Amino acid sequence: MLPVEVEPLAPRARRAMWASTLPELESEAHFLASRHAVEPAIAAEAAADVRSVHHNGRRPNIEDVSKSLQARARLTLTSGVKLVRPTASWKHLVLSPDHLRQLHEAIGRLQYQARVLDDWGFLEGRPGARGVRMLFAGPPGTGKTLAAEVLAHEIRAHLLVVDISRVVSKWIGETEKNLAEVFDAAERVQAVLLFDEADALFGKRTEVSDAHDRYANLETAYLLARLERFDGLAILSTNLRQNIDSAFIRRLEFVVEFDEPGPTERLELWRCHLPERAPLGGDVDLARLAALYPVVGGVIRNAAVAAAFRAASEGSDIGLDHFVRAIRREYQKSGRPFPGTPLRPSAH
Repeated sequence: MLPVEVEPLAPRARRAMWASTLPELESEAHFLASRHAVEPAIAAEAAADVRSVHHNGRRPNIEDVSKSLQARARLTLTSGVKLVRPTASWKHLVLSPDHLRQLHEAIGRLQYQARVLDDWGFLEGRPGARGVRMLFAGPPGTGKTLAAEVLAHEIRAHLLVVDISRVVSKWIGETEKNLAEVFDAAERVQAVLLFDEADALFGKRTEVSDAHDRYANLETAYLLARLERFDGLAILSTNLRQNIDSAFIRRLEFVVEFDEPGPTERLELWRCHLPERAPLGGDVDLARLAALYPVVGGVIRNAAVAAAFRAASEGSDIGLDHFVRAIRREYQKSGRPFPGTPLRPSAH
């Protein structure tokens, strides 16, 4: 008996594999190699799928390869994990220029891996060098989940949303097992991982006072190691950045703060959530709404939709009263005092 250790294909070998398997996409072989770390047999199956659906003469593209590999993954999701096919794009995202720049830089870390890591030799031999880890921190409704969807859409990948509360288990060993299944599923379909409310799982390690504390720290250590080995895009989302363990922060390439929007951002959010076909009344002044009501994007979206349904039920255009009543309801839902109704021009 001769034991033979078979290592996964190196990045250069994966690039050569895709170039020979799909000569039609030879110019995109570097991107396929960085996004799809699969074995030659699976790559050959994907190439056959792509060619079989393009008998009408249209050239295959990268998205065709991704769809084939995702379909062949035969993904079975565990409880608390949801697969999202992203549709949001940059036009749906309202952030400051600095925050948008960080998101574009994260995409660049994925797109230019072949040049920086393989051709130029940076981080050679480092585990997890090909992965990108990000933290999105900010109050609810500020666009953290939407930003994750935009990133997944930009790299033509699915978004795997992990409900932390249903993944963590009180039984010893179950949490690690659940997390291992999550990471394995993300690697099979080349999905973007989003750990929502991550402070529940990636929180600060505690002082060891009993066996439960000791085991909780072991879970944290497991997560650190597994994140470092993950070669894709992993996003941690939290409402409380101060609760995230500093050991995780040091291992993240990007930390993006999602602040509550100011008047300029709120005006842009109102415009973003009101379609061009929406029949706005002549008394609607979006700038006044943005200035008077300091709310986050999620509240603006809810209020815009609620106002539209109120107007539709009354058979009228969407007027100022519809927006004010909808915003008042959002304030009541959150238990906050309502700032009041904006003065009409005739009342001055």
